[in-house]
Amino acid sequence: VCRLYESGVAAVVQRARSWTTDDWTQPACGDWDRADTVRHLCAVTAWYHSWLDRALAGDASPPFHPDEFVTRNQTGVDDRQGLTGPGAVDEFQREALSYLDRAKPNWNRAYGFPLGTVTVGLHVGVAATEWHLHAWDLTSTEPEPQSPEDSAALFRAAGAAVAEAEGGIRGRLTALLVPIAARRSSWQSMLKRSDRDPNNALLD
Repeated sequence: VCRLYESGVAAVVQRARSWTTDDWTQPACGDWDRADTVRHLCAVTAWYHSWLDRALAGDASPPFHPDEFVTRNQTGVDDRQGLTGPGAVDEFQREALSYLDRAKPNWNRAYGFPLGTVTVGLHVGVAATEWHLHAWDLTSTEPEPQSPEDSAALFRAAGAAVAEAEGGIRGRLTALLVPIAARRSSWQSMLKRSDRDPNNALLD
Protein backbone atom coordinates (compact mmCIF):
# COMPACT_ATOMS: atom_id res chain seq x y z
CA VAL A 1 0.00 0.00 0.00
CA CYS A 2 2.84 2.40 0.80
CA ARG A 3 4.34 1.69 -2.62
CA LEU A 4 1.01 2.49 -4.28
CA TYR A 5 0.75 5.70 -2.27
CA GLU A 6 4.27 6.81 -3.18
CA SER A 7 3.77 5.99 -6.85
CA GLY A 8 0.55 8.02 -6.81
CA VAL A 9 2.40 11.04 -5.46
CA ALA A 10 5.14 10.55 -8.06
CA ALA A 11 2.54 10.22 -10.83
CA VAL A 12 1.22 13.68 -10.01
CA VAL A 13 4.62 15.30 -9.56
CA GLN A 14 6.72 13.90 -12.39
CA ARG A 15 4.61 14.98 -15.34
CA ALA A 16 3.72 18.32 -13.77
CA ARG A 17 7.39 19.30 -13.52
CA SER A 18 7.57 19.71 -17.31
CA TRP A 19 4.40 21.77 -17.80
CA THR A 20 4.49 25.30 -19.18
CA THR A 21 2.31 28.17 -17.98
CA ASP A 22 -0.20 27.34 -20.73
CA ASP A 23 -0.16 23.66 -19.81
CA TRP A 24 -1.35 24.53 -16.30
CA THR A 25 -4.53 26.10 -17.70
CA GLN A 26 -5.62 22.88 -19.43
CA PRO A 27 -8.89 21.35 -18.13
CA ALA A 28 -8.44 18.50 -15.69
CA CYS A 29 -11.08 17.62 -13.08
CA GLY A 30 -14.62 18.90 -13.62
CA ASP A 31 -14.51 22.71 -13.72
CA TRP A 32 -10.94 22.81 -12.43
CA ASP A 33 -7.88 23.29 -14.58
CA ARG A 34 -4.63 21.55 -13.74
CA ALA A 35 -3.54 24.23 -11.28
CA ASP A 36 -6.81 24.08 -9.34
CA THR A 37 -6.70 20.29 -9.33
CA VAL A 38 -3.30 20.30 -7.64
CA ARG A 39 -4.52 23.01 -5.26
CA HIS A 40 -7.29 20.56 -4.37
CA LEU A 41 -4.69 17.89 -3.66
CA CYS A 42 -2.97 20.32 -1.28
CA ALA A 43 -6.27 20.81 0.52
CA VAL A 44 -6.75 17.05 0.75
CA THR A 45 -3.32 16.50 2.27
CA ALA A 46 -4.19 19.13 4.88
CA TRP A 47 -7.37 17.20 5.67
CA TYR A 48 -5.43 13.99 6.05
CA HIS A 49 -2.98 15.55 8.48
CA SER A 50 -5.84 17.01 10.53
CA TRP A 51 -7.71 13.69 10.56
CA LEU A 52 -4.57 11.93 11.75
CA ASP A 53 -4.20 14.57 14.46
CA ARG A 54 -7.74 13.73 15.59
CA ALA A 55 -6.96 10.01 15.56
CA LEU A 56 -3.82 10.51 17.64
CA ALA A 57 -5.92 12.51 20.11
CA GLY A 58 -8.31 9.57 20.42
CA ASP A 59 -11.12 10.83 18.16
CA ALA A 60 -11.88 8.36 15.34
CA SER A 61 -15.33 9.69 14.45
CA PRO A 62 -15.97 10.94 10.89
CA PRO A 63 -14.78 14.57 10.63
CA PHE A 64 -17.74 15.66 8.50
CA HIS A 65 -20.65 14.21 6.51
CA PRO A 66 -19.98 13.08 2.91
CA ASP A 67 -22.64 15.54 1.70
CA GLU A 68 -20.20 18.33 2.57
CA PHE A 69 -17.52 17.15 0.14
CA VAL A 70 -18.48 19.39 -2.78
CA THR A 71 -18.56 22.60 -0.74
CA ARG A 72 -15.41 21.77 1.21
CA ASN A 73 -13.56 20.78 -1.97
CA GLN A 74 -14.27 24.12 -3.61
CA THR A 75 -13.42 26.06 -0.46
CA GLY A 76 -10.08 24.27 -0.30
CA VAL A 77 -9.28 25.33 -3.87
CA ASP A 78 -10.51 28.90 -3.39
CA ASP A 79 -8.38 29.32 -0.28
CA ARG A 80 -5.24 28.35 -2.24
CA GLN A 81 -5.52 30.66 -5.24
CA GLY A 82 -2.28 32.31 -4.15
CA LEU A 83 -0.42 29.09 -4.99
CA THR A 84 0.90 28.76 -8.53
CA GLY A 85 0.70 25.38 -10.21
CA PRO A 86 4.39 24.59 -9.58
CA GLY A 87 4.08 25.89 -6.03
CA ALA A 88 1.09 23.64 -5.42
CA VAL A 89 3.03 20.64 -6.73
CA ASP A 90 5.86 21.35 -4.30
CA GLU A 91 3.45 21.67 -1.38
CA PHE A 92 1.54 18.54 -2.36
CA GLN A 93 4.68 16.43 -2.64
CA ARG A 94 6.06 17.66 0.67
CA GLU A 95 2.84 17.28 2.66
CA ALA A 96 1.76 13.99 1.07
CA LEU A 97 5.07 12.29 1.82
CA SER A 98 5.11 13.80 5.31
CA TYR A 99 1.68 12.31 5.91
CA LEU A 100 2.86 8.84 4.94
CA ASP A 101 5.80 9.18 7.33
CA ARG A 102 3.36 10.02 10.12
CA ALA A 103 0.96 7.23 9.16
CA LYS A 104 3.46 4.35 9.19
CA PRO A 105 4.07 4.18 12.98
CA ASN A 106 0.32 4.52 13.62
CA TRP A 107 -0.85 1.98 11.02
CA ASN A 108 -3.40 0.14 13.18
CA ARG A 109 -4.82 3.14 15.03
CA ALA A 110 -8.54 3.86 14.57
CA TYR A 111 -9.06 6.72 12.12
CA GLY A 112 -12.15 8.66 11.10
CA PHE A 113 -12.81 9.88 7.57
CA PRO A 114 -16.10 11.08 6.06
CA LEU A 115 -17.26 7.58 5.05
CA GLY A 116 -16.72 6.06 8.49
CA THR A 117 -14.07 4.71 10.82
CA VAL A 118 -11.22 2.55 9.57
CA THR A 119 -7.54 2.28 10.51
CA VAL A 120 -4.77 4.64 9.51
CA GLY A 121 -3.32 1.93 7.26
CA LEU A 122 -6.60 1.25 5.49
CA HIS A 123 -7.02 4.94 4.84
CA VAL A 124 -3.58 5.10 3.22
CA GLY A 125 -5.14 2.87 0.55
CA VAL A 126 -7.90 5.43 0.06
CA ALA A 127 -5.31 8.20 -0.19
CA ALA A 128 -3.31 6.23 -2.77
CA THR A 129 -6.46 5.91 -4.84
CA GLU A 130 -7.08 9.66 -4.59
CA TRP A 131 -3.59 10.42 -5.89
CA HIS A 132 -3.82 8.00 -8.83
CA LEU A 133 -7.29 9.16 -9.89
CA HIS A 134 -6.20 12.79 -9.90
CA ALA A 135 -2.99 11.90 -11.72
CA TRP A 136 -5.29 10.51 -14.42
CA ASP A 137 -7.34 13.74 -14.36
CA LEU A 138 -4.21 15.81 -14.82
CA THR A 139 -3.10 13.79 -17.86
CA SER A 140 -6.45 12.76 -19.36
CA THR A 141 -6.02 15.08 -22.35
CA GLU A 142 -2.60 13.61 -23.17
CA PRO A 143 -2.10 10.69 -25.59
CA GLU A 144 -1.31 8.34 -22.71
CA PRO A 145 -3.08 9.33 -19.49
CA GLN A 146 -1.45 8.26 -16.25
CA SER A 147 -2.50 4.86 -14.87
CA PRO A 148 -1.29 2.87 -11.84
CA GLU A 149 1.24 0.10 -12.33
CA ASP A 150 -0.87 -2.30 -10.24
CA SER A 151 -4.50 -1.28 -10.53
CA ALA A 152 -5.76 -4.55 -9.03
CA ALA A 153 -3.80 -3.93 -5.83
CA LEU A 154 -5.08 -0.35 -5.73
CA PHE A 155 -8.66 -1.58 -6.17
CA ARG A 156 -8.21 -4.07 -3.32
CA ALA A 157 -6.71 -1.42 -1.04
CA ALA A 158 -9.57 1.01 -1.60
CA GLY A 159 -12.14 -1.78 -1.35
CA ALA A 160 -10.77 -2.97 1.99
CA ALA A 161 -11.24 0.51 3.46
CA VAL A 162 -14.78 0.81 2.10
CA ALA A 163 -15.70 -2.61 3.49
CA GLU A 164 -14.39 -1.68 6.94
CA ALA A 165 -16.19 1.67 6.89
CA GLU A 166 -19.49 0.06 5.87
CA GLY A 167 -19.29 -2.60 8.56
CA GLY A 168 -21.98 -5.18 9.28
CA ILE A 169 -23.35 -7.53 6.66
CA ARG A 170 -22.85 -5.02 3.86
CA GLY A 171 -19.20 -4.57 4.78
CA ARG A 172 -18.61 -8.32 4.92
CA LEU A 173 -20.23 -8.74 1.50
CA THR A 174 -18.07 -5.96 0.07
CA ALA A 175 -14.97 -7.60 1.52
CA LEU A 176 -15.88 -10.85 -0.23
CA LEU A 177 -16.60 -9.22 -3.58
CA VAL A 178 -13.62 -6.85 -3.80
CA PRO A 179 -10.94 -9.48 -4.60
CA ILE A 180 -13.15 -10.92 -7.34
CA ALA A 181 -13.94 -7.53 -8.86
CA ALA A 182 -10.27 -6.53 -8.73
CA ARG A 183 -9.46 -9.19 -11.32
CA ARG A 184 -11.66 -7.60 -13.99
CA SER A 185 -10.66 -4.28 -15.62
CA SER A 186 -9.92 -2.81 -12.20
CA TRP A 187 -8.68 0.58 -13.40
CA GLN A 188 -11.57 1.01 -15.81
CA SER A 189 -13.94 0.14 -12.97
CA MET A 190 -12.34 2.66 -10.62
CA LEU A 191 -12.62 5.41 -13.22
CA LYS A 192 -16.31 4.66 -13.79
CA ARG A 193 -17.08 4.44 -10.07
CA SER A 194 -15.55 7.88 -9.59
CA ASP A 195 -17.60 9.38 -12.46
CA ARG A 196 -14.70 9.56 -14.89
CA ASP A 197 -14.77 8.59 -18.56
CA PRO A 198 -12.54 5.54 -19.02
CA ASN A 199 -12.59 5.98 -22.79
CA ASN A 200 -9.91 8.63 -22.27
CA ALA A 201 -7.77 6.38 -20.05
CA LEU A 202 -4.86 4.10 -20.67
CA LEU A 203 -6.65 0.99 -19.50
CA ASP A 204 -5.18 -2.09 -17.87
